[in-house]
Amino acid sequence: MYKQINYQVVVLLLSFSLCAQNQYYLSSSTGNDNNNGSQTQPWKTLSKLSNTTLGPGDTVYFKKGDTFRGHYVVNGSGTEGNPITFKSYGSGNQPVISGSDHDDGGGDYREAILVENEDNMIFEDLEIQNHRTTSRSNVGDLVSFGIQVISSSVGTKNNFFFRNMTFKNVYGLYWVDPADQNAFNDFEVSGLTFKSSWGGIINDVVVEDSYFTDLQRIGIHIKNTSGKTSDKRNTNIVVRRNEFYQIGGTCVLPIRTENCLIENNIFNQPGAKTNDKMIGRGSAVWNWYSINTIVQYNQAINAKGILDSHGIHVDHSNIDTFIQYNLMQDCEGGFVEILGGNQRAVYRYNISINDGWRVNPNWANSDHTIWLNDKIGGQSGHPSYDSYIYNNTIVINKSGNDAFDTAIDINGQNTRIFNNIFYAVNGSGIGNQQGNYSDPNLMMTNNLFFGDIRNNFKTLDSNRLEVNPDFYNEQSGDQYGFQIDASSQAIDAGVAYTGNYAHPAIPVDASTIFANVEEYPTLDFFGHSLSGDSTPNIGASNAKNGEITLANKSDISTHNVYIQNPIVSDKVVIYGIDKPYQYTLVDLLGRTKQKGFLKENQPEIIFQKSLKSGMYILKLQNEYNACSGRLLVLN
Repeated sequence: MYKQINYQVVVLLLSFSLCAQNQYYLSSSTGNDNNNGSQTQPWKTLSKLSNTTLGPGDTVYFKKGDTFRGHYVVNGSGTEGNPITFKSYGSGNQPVISGSDHDDGGGDYREAILVENEDNMIFEDLEIQNHRTTSRSNVGDLVSFGIQVISSSVGTKNNFFFRNMTFKNVYGLYWVDPADQNAFNDFEVSGLTFKSSWGGIINDVVVEDSYFTDLQRIGIHIKNTSGKTSDKRNTNIVVRRNEFYQIGGTCVLPIRTENCLIENNIFNQPGAKTNDKMIGRGSAVWNWYSINTIVQYNQAINAKGILDSHGIHVDHSNIDTFIQYNLMQDCEGGFVEILGGNQRAVYRYNISINDGWRVNPNWANSDHTIWLNDKIGGQSGHPSYDSYIYNNTIVINKSGNDAFDTAIDINGQNTRIFNNIFYAVNGSGIGNQQGNYSDPNLMMTNNLFFGDIRNNFKTLDSNRLEVNPDFYNEQSGDQYGFQIDASSQAIDAGVAYTGNYAHPAIPVDASTIFANVEEYPTLDFFGHSLSGDSTPNIGASNAKNGEITLANKSDISTHNVYIQNPIVSDKVVIYGIDKPYQYTLVDLLGRTKQKGFLKENQPEIIFQKSLKSGMYILKLQNEYNACSGRLLVLN
């Protein structure tokens, strides 16, 4: 749908390849701090490295298969065209750097790696852990970080690039009650944190192709602590093509950022409660006090928790938040959450499947299809202005004992809800749990309602359709099944994108990180054109003649070979197999998990029972052809 090029990263990498200076090697298994730090005579400890001043173009290598315990404090900065790089060497698993000390008796460290008032650096192909179990002097028991980047001085720290990293097993000493709001807000545990304070700014951050799992609360935390009256924000943050799996809280949490692009990520089970220390409350993405946040082409699934736990959650006091082209499925909190004091929060061209059910003894009316409230810090009277919810497909079709009802609460100003499909069947309903509408300027038109939808919500739309949208294949259970057939009355039934219903513009000129983002949408969720359409469809598909996209064929795109559904359970079927292929299933760290052969009459791969849920790369190869694509396996 769009090109993915990051100019700044390209420049960084090209410049580095030409300007490498000193090289330092570390091995915890074979090294000695009395060595010279070469590959044949590596150092042993992080403390040795902490006492070494690094300069522009230097590279530090950690030996694969080794574990380095303790605390590494980066000493030195690179330059814009000549960064410091930290990476691995040798063969085997990624080297592990852990703040859990276990050696000196002083207790576990606050973080495994600290970067304070240094900048221009690259981290790649490392595993970062920090499961604290023992107290350390002057370190709070309820804080723990994998890597922490701090700007505490006046000025801007620039250029931080993370690629092919693993962040896992990061915990504070204790659990806190997620229903205790003050304790929850103060509970700072994350895999990767960027923190600036009065006078400091962190600028130009890229986190890509990395894996986050088993983190007590947060995956990536970006924040500025200058205070509500300050205009200081961390700037130009890119988070893309990462997988987050079983994160205790929020996967990506931007607080006081300006220009943030979050795209093409898998968020699977934010708010997880896999052990007694996991916090168990969190949405996939959750922004506060931020300007120009774009969240697109992500999958947010299985968000859990007694509070929050939406797919993508707009907290209070943001300006220009765009949530578009995302799949949100089985998120306990619900689909739309927009809290107080926002300006232009936009949900468009998303698909929501069975969002909004949870057993919640602590907070009533917490599972919403749409929720706009006017609170900031628990205080009412701060409505959000100019919220847009349009051209989404919202489906609830759980049946039997799994059937559920959601709530709808709208307390805002100038809220626009148009061209959406609301579909609730099999005993489930939308809005029946609760329905409150407190926007005197609500603009609601050309929505399609089918099934059990709260009546006083439907009647707010005088131009509504109450018909079956005629989905292509609801039984598939995935986003592709909720496209519409050629007979659908949703075709050409939407209101035109003019006047009050015109597309809000993304401020693409605000940063170079938005260079490949469109100011106005030209495609729907499935890639069908929107350009010049005076009668758009209702819902997330703008196909006019029942055209069906069975999958993103760019995943495996060679000739006619493709995956019908890249979100799979116990098996995957490959279509277009006309010759035998060898297949290899690898995880995001490149480790082979399964391999075998595909034949014309046997085009399916049945996963081993031991295969864990998560993101994998499926590689196909024969003497004529080679191709690969990503799979999200829910085994």
